[in-house]
Amino acid sequence: MQTQAWLIQLKQSNDCRVKVNLIGQLADAGIKNAIISKETEIRDYQVRHYLRVYRNLVPEVMSLFQAGRITFSMARAIASLDEKKQEKAARDTIAKGTSVNGFRNKLKDSTDKKLTAELERQSELYSGISGLDITIKPDKHNPKAGVWLIRYADLDMYDVIADRIGNGKTLDDF
Repeated sequence: MQTQAWLIQLKQSNDCRVKVNLIGQLADAGIKNAIISKETEIRDYQVRHYLRVYRNLVPEVMSLFQAGRITFSMARAIASLDEKKQEKAARDTIAKGTSVNGFRNKLKDSTDKKLTAELERQSELYSGISGLDITIKPDKHNPKAGVWLIRYADLDMYDVIADRIGNGKTLDDF
């Protein structure tokens, strides 16, 4: 019975802070996202956004969000951080008046630098192990994908690479 009242209240509310709490309570009560979406006419992806904020924000940052000190968009961005970094990020954002885009760009830049440094380290490691000139690059559009480049200086080196990758087989063997 309580869930029906929450669904009605959720459907009538325009306040994102209220929506975060109600969707969180509904999810805690075992109501599936699809049902929340269908009953309230809130799009499924939006339900997931509200729920992510509800579940991922540490209490200190949640209280800043509920007090209106940070926006829903900023809360979503902060919710993607590790719990230990959330409060500092929220307080820095409030103090500096950082925009959501500025915050996301800063996160992307620091992540890109760390990822690039790690891939360079791995490139050197695998080059040393294999004796090949290997470069590993991340995919620009998919953070879980990338490219391994193996450079060869002449056709003899090409044959060595083909032999190692093909396990000694030639194209005629395939």
